[in-house]
Formats: sequence, C-alpha cells, structure tokens
Amino acid sequence: MDQSKDLNQNFKINVDQKVARRRWGILAKALKGPLGSQPSSPTDEISIRRISSFMLLETRELPSPPSQVLNDQILKRTWFEYSFNIDQKSFKLNIGHRNRTYSAEDLMGFNNTGNICIWPSEETLSYYVCLNLNMFEGKSVMEIGGGMSCLAGLFIAKYSSAKNVLVTDGNKTSIDNVQAILQCNSFACDTQCAILRWNEQKESKQFDVIISADCLFFDDYRIDFINCLRNHLASKGVALIMAPIRGTTLDSFILQARIRGLVCKKIVNYSDLVWVKRLELMDSSCDYDDNIHYPILLKVTKE
Repeated sequence: MDQSKDLNQNFKINVDQKVARRRWGILAKALKGPLGSQPSSPTDEISIRRISSFMLLETRELPSPPSQVLNDQILKRTWFEYSFNIDQKSFKLNIGHRNRTYSAEDLMGFNNTGNICIWPSEETLSYYVCLNLNMFEGKSVMEIGGGMSCLAGLFIAKYSSAKNVLVTDGNKTSIDNVQAILQCNSFACDTQCAILRWNEQKESKQFDVIISADCLFFDDYRIDFINCLRNHLASKGVALIMAPIRGTTLDSFILQARIRGLVCKKIVNYSDLVWVKRLELMDSSCDYDDNIHYPILLKVTKE
C-alpha cells in the first residue's frame, strides 16, 4: 500500500474542502449583508484570492455622502474616499458601497465579479494610470469591465487631460453604482457610464485608449472580449490590460488576440513600487502565488 499516495490524496481533499468553505463563506457573506470592502490588509481571511491588495490604495469611510444633492441613489450607499499618494501628490475618488444585501441574481449575472471587491489588477491599473496621466492627454478613453467602481477610468477622468471618458461594465448593478459615484465626484472632462456586454455590440464607437482590469479569465467570453476590444480600439489606439498569468488564460488571450489582428506587448515590471510590493509578498509567509496574484500589464495595439 502506497502511504505517501494516500497522504497526498488526503491533503488534496482537505485543501479542496477549505477552498470550498471559503467560497461558500464569500457567497453567504454577500447574500446576508452589505459589503464594506476596505483593502486594509494584503491578505483576506475568507477570500478565494487570499491576496486582496498590494497596499497601494488607502480608504477611509466618509461621515456623510459627499454631495449636496442627496437623492435615494446616493443615500442608499455608504461612502468612502479611495486615494493614492504618488510623489507627494494625492489622488482621491469618492466611492459608494450599496447599503443592502446582494441577491443571487446580482452575484450570478453577466460579469458579476466586480460586485464583490477591489481586485489587485484593478488596484494596480488605477495606480499605473495615475503614474502615467500624460498618456491620456487629449485622448478619448474607454474602460471595459470596470465593475462596481470603474476606479481606473474615473481616476483618468478626474486627474488627466483626457478628451472624454466612458466607463462600462456588463452588469447593471455595477453601472447603477457607478452612476451614483459620478454624482459624487467632479471630473476634468466629459465622463459617462454605460452597460456594455461584450457579445451584444450595437455600435462600435472607437477610442484612442482602452483600459481593462482582470477580464481575461472568462473562458466563455474571451473571444467576445477580444472582438469588443478590436471593434472599439482606434486604428492607432492602445489598450492597457492588467491581469495575472492565471494558468493559461493570459497566454490564451495573447494567442487569440494575435489571430484577430492584435499585437500584445507583455510588461512585467511597470512600476518600481508595485515591484517592491511583489517582492515583499514573495518573501512573506502569506499564500502569495505570482501565477494568480501578480498582475501583468499588456499593451495591445492593432497590426
């Protein structure tokens, strides 16, 4: 009898059970009460991801809604200030969290991942755009799959000299939340939000810059995402996509994008600070895994 094989099998069962409990914990927490997902620690006890933040983003709860117009859309949310400090300059956004439970429909709808929390790819993409605001000067900008906050797109809208910004998501719950966020911030250019489902494109207005965070792991929607990206990207435009390697998903995207006339440049070290945070996590005792936790930057252009 191979005892080592039995031990390995038992270990795998225990790990699978722990992962399953964490997943059910997330679902139960979401269904039972509102989520106040403040990235206060790089590890999250019940998160599937285990690494919830690179600790770039600071948050604080606001004592009252940051708006003089207090309609139901604003009052039904708890408001937070999300901020980065870069080279002694502060970048801030007011972000609303819904004060209600999440229904099963909310959690299982089209592209619902943004309903749960701020993902590391969203955090690092937001930090990257704040570091490189000059690349958006005079440009039309679109965010695809921005989730409940569309953080990166709204940082561009508030602090860059972009021509206009459109932030999108495929989930109506997310866009409802973003509409409230738009009312509680001031922007430097025309800024709008809209529902955009990658497989339901009626118009194909093109943009100089497209940004997206962690949208590559949907196997069923990968081709739709690529087609959406290609249709909306101007001929001389660039897309900035942030996502971890996550098994074969990143390489699968690059391959399928190439087949459809897109060129992808992979950038691993795109920020000195993010790189340092990565090395610190690799040296720590937490369950950090580069494959699923470290976001890679892809710069995508048309051939």
